[in-house]
Amino acid sequence: MIELDFLFIYEHKVRELENLCLMKYELDRRGYRTKIVYVDDAQNAMADVPIYHTKVLCTLSCYDNRTLYWHSKEFVKFEKVIDLQWENIVYAKDEQREGAYKNYWGIGKDVVHVSWGNQNVRRLLNAAHLDQRKIKLTGHVGMDFLRKPLDRYYLSRQELFAKYDIPIDKKVILFASPYFGDCLTEEYIAGMCRAFGEDWPEYYKFMCDSQNIVLEWFEKICADFPDIIVIFRPHPGHPSKAAVKLAQKHSNFRIISEESVKQWIITCDKVYTGNSSVIVEAFFAKKMCQLLFPLPTTEGFELQLITDSKKISTYDGFYQSVTAKEEAFPTPEESIEDIYLIDWKTPNYVKFADMAEEVIKDDYYQLSRRQLKAYKEYGIAQRLVRGFVKMKPLYKVYLSLLENPKWKWSFIEHQRRVREKTHKSFQEFEEQHAHELTSEEEIHRIIKRIRYALEEIKS
Repeated sequence: MIELDFLFIYEHKVRELENLCLMKYELDRRGYRTKIVYVDDAQNAMADVPIYHTKVLCTLSCYDNRTLYWHSKEFVKFEKVIDLQWENIVYAKDEQREGAYKNYWGIGKDVVHVSWGNQNVRRLLNAAHLDQRKIKLTGHVGMDFLRKPLDRYYLSRQELFAKYDIPIDKKVILFASPYFGDCLTEEYIAGMCRAFGEDWPEYYKFMCDSQNIVLEWFEKICADFPDIIVIFRPHPGHPSKAAVKLAQKHSNFRIISEESVKQWIITCDKVYTGNSSVIVEAFFAKKMCQLLFPLPTTEGFELQLITDSKKISTYDGFYQSVTAKEEAFPTPEESIEDIYLIDWKTPNYVKFADMAEEVIKDDYYQLSRRQLKAYKEYGIAQRLVRGFVKMKPLYKVYLSLLENPKWKWSFIEHQRRVREKTHKSFQEFEEQHAHELTSEEEIHRIIKRIRYALEEIKS
């Protein structure tokens, strides 16, 4: 078993990996043992016994028992949990609703939660009724990349455009899509209904209809301004068939999912989005960003951050924005400050590391044996399997029988088929999400760039 101090679990590479590498960099610098792994790594998912023992498990979220088990499965043993809460912002209708999915139950009420701003602190206290000591106001680590000296981390405009064969002399517009594409399955929609209410399909229809109108706007721009390059960045994990069709019609409409959205924000000439926190990243990058809302948002689903913002609702307004030399930022600074801590003195990654040190050192944050057992909601069959696995000498004999092809007992043959089928399903899922996988080499490269930016070390 590999011993660690902090194990980080991520889901969406472009959303989380760079941020986690910055956290890892600072904790490594302080002498801690850390590692970053993908939530659906096939090898980890197949583990019957822990591969890692970590003092603190840092999850992408920890809303309830099921989310924690999804993240930890059987491959990691831990004593404490920090919920990084990459989805800090909730729909307006869930802000004060105690039973909302993101307002926690079960083990979700017992772990430490990172908060980006005071608005989320209020929600966790008043709606989720969490322990105040377990709510940690750190700001959003990702915003550190948009301020000095970490802005040196990113590729220059010349380097990025060369990498993606974009002419350096062209005007480049980024559209960071806020839409869940147009390829959702009925199963996925049903899951979103369970999490966010039966009116979620109405919100999905709003997104699909809005996407179609906005893409029509961009098609007109691409046709009328062939010298303008539009970069369409899909919402993480949600491809768009309509966008693919547009890219096939116009060579100056490009779909690019690679690189973080921050990388594209700082290098493109103009940025557009919709019901999304991308507006905040543009604010910290001191880059102009406008909000496209061709239709009114489904009631209760508009982010509070967006409510006070100026929106573009017509093609004429969009056209004027595209051609304008100067524009006013659409979101008031005070609205941003309530949701995202603005501290130009102490970087958020330092605040996070200070907090993480407090958690690892203080027994107050230790989960009890009862808590560590109760969150695993095993059925009868699962309990029997786990009991068998804990009988280590017998379990080792069982594994040796499975690995020896000479044994042809019907029970052993059946177990081989079951395990092979399970392993195949995990492998297939991993292959479908290969774009989310990372490696130690990639992590090393990211941290090397972080070190260069922060320590002024020449690469």
